[in-house]
Parts: sequence; C-alpha cells; structure tokens
Amino acid sequence: MTIRWICALLTALSTAAAIATATWLFTPVAPALPAAVFGICTVPAGLAIGWIVFVAPRTTPRQGPSDDDVESRWLNTAMSGTATDLICAIGLTLAAVSVTGAEPPTQLLLIGLLLCALASATARYTLQRRRTLSTQT
Repeated sequence: MTIRWICALLTALSTAAAIATATWLFTPVAPALPAAVFGICTVPAGLAIGWIVFVAPRTTPRQGPSDDDVESRWLNTAMSGTATDLICAIGLTLAAVSVTGAEPPTQLLLIGLLLCALASATARYTLQRRRTLSTQT
C-alpha cells in the first residue's frame, strides 16, 4: 500500500512540475512567481489523479450505476432540459450578433453560455426536486 501512495505522490509532483514548467515557458515577464504558484496549486489535483489511478482501485469497493435513486433522475431531467436551453441561448446569441454586427470577445460569450447552463441546470433541478417533494408530503 505504501508503494501505491508513493506512486500517487510522484504523480502529484510530476503533474505540478509539468504545469510549473509550462507556466515558466509561456510567461513572458517574471516567470518564477507564476510558475511557483501554479505548481503549488496543481499538487492537490495531481494527488487526486494519483489516488484515482494507484490507490483507489485497491481500497475502494466497486459500485454499480446509481440510476435508480431519485437524485440521479432529477439531475438527468435537469441536464436534458439544460441542453435545450443552451441550444436556444446559442441560437439567440448568434442571431443577435449577426443582426447587430457586434464582435464580442469569445471569452465573454463562452462565460455567458456557461453561466446560462449553470443557471438552467440549477433552476430545473430545484424545480424538479420541489415538485417531487411537495407531492410526497
């Protein structure tokens, strides 16, 4: 088991080193501080990857799919509705941008779509949950 944890730690350190190196190479001015910050911030994610790859297969029992619980059904319903909402939002945004001739930054559009998806999924999940719980009481 100790070998597996050492492999997980080495995965974390190598991931952090790779990210720090990439940051160092792509930062034009004073690369040391951003490389150190990104490297340190990457260690927990690298450790999680190492744990998933090396430790979890031996210590965590396998579980089957959980399609039978009510939360999974609520989430599936919410996410399928969110896909429809995103298609509508993308279409309306495309029409607005085409008609106005505006050229908003791509990052702004993508952030807007992400926020739209999160808001839609949250609202749909909450509504589905509330409807189900109100019929049971």
